[in-house]
Amino acid sequence: MRRFLTLVCLLCVAIPAGISISGCTRNPAGNYCNGLGYGLKDTDVASIFLTPQTTGISLAFGQTLAVNAPTAKTCKGVTATVGTFTYGTTNNQLVDISPSGNICAGTWNRNSGGGIPNYTICSFPNPLPSTGGLPFGTAYITATAASVTSNPVEVFIHAQVTSLALAGPTASTLTGQLSCLSQGQLAQLDSQACFVSNGTQQVLCAPPSVTSAVPPVWSCPGGLPSGVVAGAVPDCTAVLGALNYSVGNSSVASINVDTNQITAEQPGTTVITASISQGASSAGYFSTCPPATIQVTLANGATSGTITQGVQQDLVTTVYDTNINQATGRGNPITGLTLDYQSTDPIDITSSSTGGITTNFPGVASVYAICQPPTCNPAPINVTGVNGTGLSISSNPVTITTPGTASEYVWFSSPGQSQYYVPVELLSGTVGASVRMPYVPNSMIMDRTGVNLYFGSSRELMEYSTTSNTLARQDTSVPGIVLAVSPTNSQVLINDQARQLFFLYTVASGSSTTFGGMGASAAWTPDGKTLYVYDNSNLNSPTYPPGTAPAGCPGTPSITGHTDTLYVYNVNTGWSTYPLLPSPLAAVQPSCTTPPNVAALPPIQTPAVIIPSVGAYLPGNPTVAHTWCPETVPPSAANPTGIEFYPQGDSVAAQTDVLTATNDVQHGQHILGATLTGTGISLSDIGLTIPSVTLPSGPPTPIACPASANGALLPLTLTHTVTPVAVNGVTAAAVNQVVVAPNSNVAFVTYSPLLPNPPVGAKLPYYVPGSGVPNYLSLTGAGVTAPLAGAFSPDNTLFFVSTAGDNLIHYISIPQNVTAATPPRDSQQIAPSLPACIPVSAGGNDSGCTLPSTNTETVVPTTEIAVKPRSTT
Repeated sequence: MRRFLTLVCLLCVAIPAGISISGCTRNPAGNYCNGLGYGLKDTDVASIFLTPQTTGISLAFGQTLAVNAPTAKTCKGVTATVGTFTYGTTNNQLVDISPSGNICAGTWNRNSGGGIPNYTICSFPNPLPSTGGLPFGTAYITATAASVTSNPVEVFIHAQVTSLALAGPTASTLTGQLSCLSQGQLAQLDSQACFVSNGTQQVLCAPPSVTSAVPPVWSCPGGLPSGVVAGAVPDCTAVLGALNYSVGNSSVASINVDTNQITAEQPGTTVITASISQGASSAGYFSTCPPATIQVTLANGATSGTITQGVQQDLVTTVYDTNINQATGRGNPITGLTLDYQSTDPIDITSSSTGGITTNFPGVASVYAICQPPTCNPAPINVTGVNGTGLSISSNPVTITTPGTASEYVWFSSPGQSQYYVPVELLSGTVGASVRMPYVPNSMIMDRTGVNLYFGSSRELMEYSTTSNTLARQDTSVPGIVLAVSPTNSQVLINDQARQLFFLYTVASGSSTTFGGMGASAAWTPDGKTLYVYDNSNLNSPTYPPGTAPAGCPGTPSITGHTDTLYVYNVNTGWSTYPLLPSPLAAVQPSCTTPPNVAALPPIQTPAVIIPSVGAYLPGNPTVAHTWCPETVPPSAANPTGIEFYPQGDSVAAQTDVLTATNDVQHGQHILGATLTGTGISLSDIGLTIPSVTLPSGPPTPIACPASANGALLPLTLTHTVTPVAVNGVTAAAVNQVVVAPNSNVAFVTYSPLLPNPPVGAKLPYYVPGSGVPNYLSLTGAGVTAPLAGAFSPDNTLFFVSTAGDNLIHYISIPQNVTAATPPRDSQQIAPSLPACIPVSAGGNDSGCTLPSTNTETVVPTTEIAVKPRSTT
């Protein structure tokens, strides 16, 4: 009975208590990772992660690095709270680590005394590790907290790496850079590393592609350390850990950071940087193969054709790279290139950046594509030419003809002799009102798009709108002579004779850059990226021995600084200068009293830019060409890269004073030059051949820049024939121009009269390129003493020529085919009546007037003509 009562009492006490507990709290087993109420709680540290987990850490002897903060996780995968981590190492003589997690590639100082704190001095390992005779070793570090230890992280300890060089089965043995890969191809990046031993750089590690080669080619000048054989040299991943690579120009290549595979993107060469041991160095270069050929055709595959005005048509462009397949005879195709499509007549026939042709007005143009740095096939300047990168490549030209005729706007001026210019609108046929400029100009050039007229002067640059004939801009910061305007109307080249500077003037902003020098004439390539400037030492003011100077001449010449020099400016390579042989200049030179920037230069027509624009010819004796393929030369202080851009590519045994190039290459490529022989004129017809390559399909295209067997760059060498042509019955003081028609069917020669008593009834010589026979046109009027200057209408139907003696403009009608039966004819004459300026010496105030003080004429002849088409609707 007593036992029963005891049981009842226990039940009365226990049951309410159990009900109370189960109703107010959760199951205590839920706080544990196993859910069973014992073991690791879900708030405890379950795991610790130390990074980098896969790549490890690379340190050179004596280097230090703060370990990445460990990450502690609970069994639920959430961050666990840790007060302090304890760090450990498998070899504290090789890899020491402080309580705060600072790694030392060697050993930290402890108990140094003298007030030096512990863990502040990292000493080299002692003894230094030697693995197979090479100075490297590895150890592992860990982090511990709450009795949990992290994953081990491998630490690579090694001698200081002094250089890294790309290596592999496709690496150049000379430069340590990969030979080019075609677009889309991949390569595995790997390197060999050097360290300093016994005062020289020796091999630390290298990939199997190097160590297994017979014989191995080491990038380290000192080769292998003593006692180490090639087969014992480990791969750098075992010595340094994983290298990190980056690409300098992402348009050329891309790198997969996980696999260190590089993919070829667009043609060019880029620097590859490898980083290890808290440092980075240039490991070498990678090249995506450049174009070997660029083929451009119309949609029907032809390289010439007719497109109706207002109709748009896309060119078909096919590009093959330099990885030539022996089976197909051509390389791999390239897509997505940034090409420059160039038109020789951008007013009439324009080309877009994608090769779209728009025919705005009747005319003839050659259109071609160029791949040129820096937008296509770029390379660092010091490795220009490596694998064919850093160089320009041109397509074949396509000749576009847009039939029909158009009206024109024409502007006439006489720099140095008149402060006015006169516009003429051919649709109405009336001579417009003369426009007075702020100063007497020394030059006039219209941009190739026909938007602006640019007048240079001793005071300022004067810019006039061709639409309204109003002054659009005056800029006193750029006085001088306007030598050239870029075809895109983006830049103007001005030469300040007083300060002997070239101004490369940006039209949009009004800013300019400068380069020292003097120039006589200049010409841009059709894309506006390369500028050739010609100079002649005979353009300096005359000098006289003491006591022999004419009355009024100062003791020193007023214009100096002209030299026999070619200047070339390119957007990629900047300015370059090249000496030219001394050449006579059959033109009126400045007098001893002519101030700088005042005298209009003689109409020196040169350089002659080749179509396609692989170079330009310069006048002289001989007549020479400079082409765009660079040449390897001995390095010097002035040229440390050993690369000379735009070297000489041709020399023609012919004297020329003025030059021009034909545009229509379908009828042959000609450089036409003329020179004064006594008081007569001689013409040279230079037949030009640009080296080309022909693939199994497609038109011949200009060859890529050549190189020798050892990789040295070579100039692009042109070949030529010369046909001398005697121009009879002409008496001249100077040859001014050889002006070729846009369709290349005829060229006219202009010249200056022989003063003081020139014969009247002067004729206008003309020449059909390739014919070898000159012809002569009689000009209407009895008072003509010389045809001074001329310009063609873009539709090839008219040639405007100014004449001395009668001060008129003659309209020369041009037949479609110029033959003996259908010659040009003088169909109309107008009088622009340019008012003569009055020089200060004669009591006038026309600063810049170069007429003699005894001049009594009220009008002067035209010496500059600009023409652009206009719509007839």
